[in-house]
Amino acid sequence: MKKIGISCKSILKRYGLEGGLELIKRSGFDAVDFGLETYTLGDEIYGGSDDAFESHFDMVRRTAAKYELEISQTHGRCGTYRMGEEKFNRDAIEVSKFDLRATAALGAPCCVIHFPNATRNGKQTPEFFHSITGEIFNTLIPYAEKYKAKIALETFGAARVAGDRIRDFFAAPEEFLKQYNGLDTEYKTICVDTGHTHEAESFWVPPPEEMIRILGKDISILHLHDNSGHWDDHLVPGQGNINWPAVFDALDDIGYQGVYNFELSLKFGSMNGEFLPFLGKYLRAFVDARGNLK
Repeated sequence: MKKIGISCKSILKRYGLEGGLELIKRSGFDAVDFGLETYTLGDEIYGGSDDAFESHFDMVRRTAAKYELEISQTHGRCGTYRMGEEKFNRDAIEVSKFDLRATAALGAPCCVIHFPNATRNGKQTPEFFHSITGEIFNTLIPYAEKYKAKIALETFGAARVAGDRIRDFFAAPEEFLKQYNGLDTEYKTICVDTGHTHEAESFWVPPPEEMIRILGKDISILHLHDNSGHWDDHLVPGQGNINWPAVFDALDDIGYQGVYNFELSLKFGSMNGEFLPFLGKYLRAFVDARGNLK
């Protein structure tokens, strides 16, 4: 049976670590994508002592193990570079080092760290995006190797620049692969985000199933969610118009063996506790049917 997972940041924010993980397990999930985006250099974990850091993430790991939940991946920084904001950029590098350390402490194999995006940096040249991105990730590679935690590069979608909706630079598979292949380390992997790729199809980006085949066996983690092709809505699969049977066929074709992790917008307020068990059953059936639910 395939493992299913869920990105858990919003659930843990509402129910706390213990209550949230218990709810996730009770809802039928096997794994979580643990969000690290809320940790900062000024808090008591990233900004505190080594003992505080290790104790905190050991407690998180043990709590997940208590509920027999695998921490299959983590999500680190979304914002990695802002043109002209040097303090932000320095801090983004430093906090990403902690993200990799935390990933290792949690026993997860990899951490998603975003490319610099066009929404924050505008319509820059290919040389700009490749140079800045290479500088960021080459700085982080020694830490990935030290902690034995892979950097997961995630497929991108659309960007919003000066009121215009454009293709984000690294949404293009040729630019993604140029950057990915240029990183000289074995501590790298790929996260396919179906929603990102689908929302960029109007800019001649291949659909998710084709992107999966292009990126191939280096894909080890997923952010699965749906949309109508216009916005990054993080909908439950079936609420948008992604061709899910084709996505599952592509994953089968590349021999994907990892967790089917869903990154969803769970904006149901107090209904989350009632909705999540239903969602877990639905997603289990959806994966087992390879997207062919009628």
